[in-house]
Amino acid sequence: MSDPGPLVAAAFDVLPSTAAILDSTGDIVRTNETWRWFGRENDGPTDVVCGHGNYLEVCDASDDPVAAEAAAGIRALLEGDESTVSFEYPCHSPGTKRWFTMQATAFEHGGERYVLVVHADITERRLAEERVAAQAERMESFAGMLSHDLRNPLSVALAEVSHLADVTDGSAHESLHSSLERMSTIIDDALVLASADDVDETRACSLETLTRAAWSHVETSGSALEVRGSETVDVDPDLVGHLFENLFRNAIEHGTRPGTERESDEPGVTVRVGTLEDGFYVEDDGPGIPPETRDHVFESGYSTVEEGSGYGLHIVDRVARAHGWSVSVGASEDGGARFEITGATHERTDADASATAP
Repeated sequence: MSDPGPLVAAAFDVLPSTAAILDSTGDIVRTNETWRWFGRENDGPTDVVCGHGNYLEVCDASDDPVAAEAAAGIRALLEGDESTVSFEYPCHSPGTKRWFTMQATAFEHGGERYVLVVHADITERRLAEERVAAQAERMESFAGMLSHDLRNPLSVALAEVSHLADVTDGSAHESLHSSLERMSTIIDDALVLASADDVDETRACSLETLTRAAWSHVETSGSALEVRGSETVDVDPDLVGHLFENLFRNAIEHGTRPGTERESDEPGVTVRVGTLEDGFYVEDDGPGIPPETRDHVFESGYSTVEEGSGYGLHIVDRVARAHGWSVSVGASEDGGARFEITGATHERTDADASATAP
């Protein structure tokens, strides 16, 4: 192989990954300094460490399946069956876990075929993946504990309190019942948060169908839902159901103007759902969210009502992010809250429609 020149040789030497160039027979014709340093530090074969010898013969002499895979890939490149070969493999030392990726690329030079072999250290990425997997396992265990070990006895306690309220002065147990209900809400929200990042599969769903299904799962307290538009969106319907439920609960729970109380026979807020050019919105005609608190409403545990869990809008943000969307909050034309979810693609299924659900 012709001399690449001092500048190119110097640049090749300072590459952070180990690199070698093989000729059409598998002989090593050039290595960089990182290759030679790594070989010396790990007691590699002398010829290979020094940038000599035949790389394929060294691989063939090894009983390591990684070496066999490398040799097979390089031969495929030299024979013209492939242009690039890449795979990951472990290369642990006695006291350290290490992983590398080998990428080999064929190229022509001076009428001859060569292969550039690069081994890059991917240990930090693999360790991060292991930490994420361990965290996911812990979250799954935590979700199981919430679902069974806590929810079941809590259901029993709620039933007992309801029974006591039936046979005694019900008002004496209101605070206990309220506390148990709040615990149940927190458990439900925590279960959603444990899976809010897992979008395994999406499908096209009608925005109206999604919103009306979510509305049916919420205590509406005399509020009304208006759906404007009939588009479909690509979603994980279960997760997006939680997004809408929490936005609806937020509107209803905060639907009374500060300093006033709504009578039981007074109508609640009107919640409107409609489409944007690249997403959708949920807004209401309630008191709205003050500008100074809008930056905090998506934080975990943030709530302005005593009975709130503080996780509702955090769930909204997590579900949106899991789908690759963005969520923001502002004011509606009525002065209420308006949440815009952008980045969601949709298709119109028929003419715009507007309907109201009690």
